[in-house]
Amino acid sequence: MNRRTVTALVINDLRQLARNPRVLVFAVALPLVMWPLMWFLTSLTTERRQERLESRTYLYAVAENPAATDGQAWLDRALARAGDDRSPGDPDTADGPTVRFERVETPADVPAALDAEQLHVHVAWESGTAESGAPLAVFTYRADLDASGAAEGFLRRALQRTRVEVRQQRLEATGFDTKPEDLLPVERIETASEEQTSGLLLGRVLTAIIVMMMLAGGSIVATDALAGEKERGTLETLLTTAASRVEIVTAKNLSILAVAFATSVLNIANIVVWMQLDLIAAPAGLKLVIPVGAGVLLLLLYAPAAVLLSSSLLLVSGRSKTYKEAQLLFAPVMLVAMAVAAIPVLPGVELRSAIVLLPIANLGVAAREILTGHYDWPLLAAAWAVTAGAAALLARASLRTLSAEKLITASDTDAADLAGGPALFPRRVARWFAVLWALLLVWQLNVGGGIDSRLLIVINMSIFGAAAWLMIARYRLPVRETLSLRNPPPAAWLGVLIGAPAGLVIADGVVRLASLAMPIPEEWIEAMAEAFGADIPVWQMLVFFAILPGIFEEIAFRGVLLHGLKSRLRPVQLVLVAGIAFGFFHVDLFRIPGTSLLGVLLVIAVLRSGSIYPAMAWHALHNALALGSARIEQIRLPDQPTWWHYVLAVLAILVAFRLMRQNHQGASRPAGSGPEGPVPGG
Repeated sequence: MNRRTVTALVINDLRQLARNPRVLVFAVALPLVMWPLMWFLTSLTTERRQERLESRTYLYAVAENPAATDGQAWLDRALARAGDDRSPGDPDTADGPTVRFERVETPADVPAALDAEQLHVHVAWESGTAESGAPLAVFTYRADLDASGAAEGFLRRALQRTRVEVRQQRLEATGFDTKPEDLLPVERIETASEEQTSGLLLGRVLTAIIVMMMLAGGSIVATDALAGEKERGTLETLLTTAASRVEIVTAKNLSILAVAFATSVLNIANIVVWMQLDLIAAPAGLKLVIPVGAGVLLLLLYAPAAVLLSSSLLLVSGRSKTYKEAQLLFAPVMLVAMAVAAIPVLPGVELRSAIVLLPIANLGVAAREILTGHYDWPLLAAAWAVTAGAAALLARASLRTLSAEKLITASDTDAADLAGGPALFPRRVARWFAVLWALLLVWQLNVGGGIDSRLLIVINMSIFGAAAWLMIARYRLPVRETLSLRNPPPAAWLGVLIGAPAGLVIADGVVRLASLAMPIPEEWIEAMAEAFGADIPVWQMLVFFAILPGIFEEIAFRGVLLHGLKSRLRPVQLVLVAGIAFGFFHVDLFRIPGTSLLGVLLVIAVLRSGSIYPAMAWHALHNALALGSARIEQIRLPDQPTWWHYVLAVLAILVAFRLMRQNHQGASRPAGSGPEGPVPGG
């Protein structure tokens, strides 16, 4: 690929974009205007709303009840000071202007009157208990109507203050000299600064706004970059030049990326500048000064999101035949991106959880923590790396996809598309497992923790088995070849007996090392202790936690996934990708390093032996040994092994893999084949 050619194409595209008014509006003008305008309008509407609520007259009605004779007296006393607090939402505010209440006749239909705002609050009195004699006030109002909610708030708090005064007077009348508020004084100390509280509010929505702006500007560029040029016929002229398809697609991607990144720069710089200068009063409750360093960090954090979104938009535009089709297909992309970007709004979502594995969402949670002053550097780096990895994969996929097919029409397909079946599966295997991971993530985060651990294992294994069967059936994959159902070398079983305990020792060391940055949560330890309680027989523990995972997870990962990746990756890449993918399916962040190592070892076992059976045995034995070493009442890791334990473990694994090596003399024939059966390659 010629860099000069790509640069010339990018410059040409950017010059054309600079003359496009839509790009200038959505990518430049809107980011510059949005934040100060939002600041000003929010502050202005908040102030005017407060003034309006404190200066209006509220309409109330009282249901007559002869049994509650003291009700009106209590109400009259409360109305005298109904506006002592400025804010109808905060009873602790300072004294302010007195609001006005006007009594009206009780309507025949109270809900209808509230809906029509002919009444703001209705008060009904019920007889008090024999002990107190005080009547019970029942308020009827519409909380979704501003005036009705404010009227109820003013009146309710006025009655509460009146109740406190009357209670104090009665206590004093009985000779109780101490004031009630002095009996148990309470002092509130808020350790979070006002900037941190404001940062939490802004951090929840910042990513969604940034992503929305990236999509708004990038979609215009992407639509015009390929789909628009197809429709106008200008792309055909471009393809006749000396520039190759790879160079053209790369230049288009960089053009979209430039607009998306410029949009994020303008948004973040705008926030920093307006908050630093404080030219416009911030909305009530929002006081935040973002340091320049934090702004630069946010910009770097969102960089992979810009790449990911621009590659997605380019891929959609390249597969669209017309401008309108591209606009139509952008809708689901935008909906998914916005839904993921809105995850930081959800309560209880922390970066030190499985959310760090979800691109864009992890950046949103990371940005929220940065704005609140929490810098968890290992997790910030992990979130950035995950999104950057996804962006790199998607950028490469868009480059390869759009370079391999004709850009002018969609009639040309390659050999794999024409052949379908097994030839197409290597392209689709990553999608299948990405969807499978998303389903398991949603399941375990929302449902998994609330059911019996044995049932959870059965459900998870059923999902793996069903997914593997669907992929084999959908692409007509040969079962024996896909799952490596071959007889392994006899010495491979000895290798399993040596390698499984050694692998457990090394995995233990990896978990210890990872726990320095990702400690094992106490609640998980307690959950495991409960799951492995005395009520579960040993044989059931072995079946559910060792044998079933050893069979079904191997079929899915060392069978179907490994088969789909073999033709597209080099040996080292294959081992790492297939092994780490297995770790990511264990959701809990602190479990990923140890399970990824196990996945790598099992992939090597299959590749060395040419059979899935040693990996199944290794996996089951690994889990069984882990169950045996983790006593029911002592789930925590044992005492720290010395360095020579790990050295011996590594040597043992090398010996194990040596024993698994195929002898190429029939030891790895398919199960059930005769002496003249085919001998698979190593």
